[in-house]
Amino acid sequence: MPAVEGIAWTIYGIIAAFLFLFSIGFTRYFQNKYESEFFATFITILALGLVFSTLALLPVDIFLVSSTIDQTKGLKKDWATPDTIETMRITMSIVYYVCYGLITLFSFFLIPFAYFFYEEYDEEESIKDRIWSALKYTSFFFVISILLFAFGLFLKPTTKVPKIDLDWFKKLLTDSHGEKAITFVVACLVLLGMLVFIAYTAPGLSFLPISMIKGRQRIDAEGEDVENRLTATRERQRVLRSKYINRTMPNRDQREIEELEDEERILLRRLRGIQQDKTSIIQRILSLLRPFEFLLGILLLCFTLVLVVSIFLTIVDKIAFAICGSQCGYVIHHSNMFNPVNYIFINLQKIFPLDYIFMVGLILYFFLATMSGVIQIGVRFLWVTLFSIRKGSTAPQGLLVSAVLLTLSLLALNYTVTTTVAPGYAHFGSQVYCNFTNSIGNRDCTDNIEKIVHCDIYGPTEICTPTVSSTMIDRIIVNTPFFGIFFYYSQWVFLGVFIIGFVIALFRRPRNNVDADLQELVDEEEEGLLRYNQHHHQQQQQHYQTITT
Repeated sequence: MPAVEGIAWTIYGIIAAFLFLFSIGFTRYFQNKYESEFFATFITILALGLVFSTLALLPVDIFLVSSTIDQTKGLKKDWATPDTIETMRITMSIVYYVCYGLITLFSFFLIPFAYFFYEEYDEEESIKDRIWSALKYTSFFFVISILLFAFGLFLKPTTKVPKIDLDWFKKLLTDSHGEKAITFVVACLVLLGMLVFIAYTAPGLSFLPISMIKGRQRIDAEGEDVENRLTATRERQRVLRSKYINRTMPNRDQREIEELEDEERILLRRLRGIQQDKTSIIQRILSLLRPFEFLLGILLLCFTLVLVVSIFLTIVDKIAFAICGSQCGYVIHHSNMFNPVNYIFINLQKIFPLDYIFMVGLILYFFLATMSGVIQIGVRFLWVTLFSIRKGSTAPQGLLVSAVLLTLSLLALNYTVTTTVAPGYAHFGSQVYCNFTNSIGNRDCTDNIEKIVHCDIYGPTEICTPTVSSTMIDRIIVNTPFFGIFFYYSQWVFLGVFIIGFVIALFRRPRNNVDADLQELVDEEEEGLLRYNQHHHQQQQQHYQTITT
């Protein structure tokens, strides 16, 4: 194994461990304090850590192919023999296919199983019965995965090879049946992920930085808001009671009175909490950190705009200069328009691991943006909210569904980064080649340094080695043009949804703690009442058994 390969995999292991720790912290932060289950939490952590680690393979992939080139000569280094490069690519391919296989296993079996296993919880049900019931429901997802795998196995690749004779295209069209099946299943997951990417990541990219810029309402304003709502609640109670001084109150108004009394009690609790916050050290620290939050929000907003501009320029570039149009998913041989993110990556790649750190930061930023969208919008089916994601109050089912959404969105991110955000960097890294042949037919740019150019799909395949990740994605969109067309136009929809979310985020009021805190208090009271009822029911059962005995 070359030394550079050992260094790259060592750094990858460290980053992957950090990402798993991040997944643990993320899951613990959002899981319900009173209602949690080890198995559901464990599966959520593993799923998030796995997809993070899969995305973190891309910088290693890029570094390895880039390290094979002598930048001063535009030729392969002496150690980078065809056999060595092939071994590196096979190793990387195996790791990728193992990761994608595990993601498929989690998406179609483990996460659904954990979801239904928790749903089947009952004190009277044994573990064996819960497992059997969960397996029955999970079998539906398992059958779908088998059908997709079989369909991909027998799917014939496109025979419409572009008119331009490119070895790069021929290699994409000569994959094995096993690779076709796996890549087809992955493509289906990416397709679903693109819908999540549009629905949650696009608005989240504007919600996250703008909410940091606006900040939360000041604690004095929150206290005033609570006092006003408390006054309105008491006034409404007074009006209702005055209507029925000498007569019986209808059930409907009686229920409203009870709801108003509950709201009054919760508002009083929140008001006491606000008064305590005014004198707390944590609140003072947060007030001191507010300027830094504002500056970070400005930086993230600028970075978001750079990302969006990069995507826009690339998709315009694709439709204008694609070498074979929709037949191969609007592939371009190189970027004809300046791409800011691609430029940053190519320059950072020269000082490894700066590009690696930047890529991990990019992944985490898209993840946080997606999470911001999920928190703001909620886990929905059309207009129906299924689960709300909140700090310390998310049910195990909500965590598992969120893990699926985040996994799918990060798979879609892999396509977006590789083809639109930084296509040149993701395909060939910083590889260059000598585009000059001397009189004896050898490539020699010693006296013609200007002939050393960046690699693209027109470059010689014996020098320009594409990354394994880009090869897998290009194989999908070339062999199955439907996916290429869908993925390409999804980027336009993504930009449209981002603009809508940006406008909404601009005109929204600053975040209000009151509503969120009130909802948390309601949940806590409901959960406390539920635990009390369960405990009381158990005591009654024990008492009944004692009497019977």
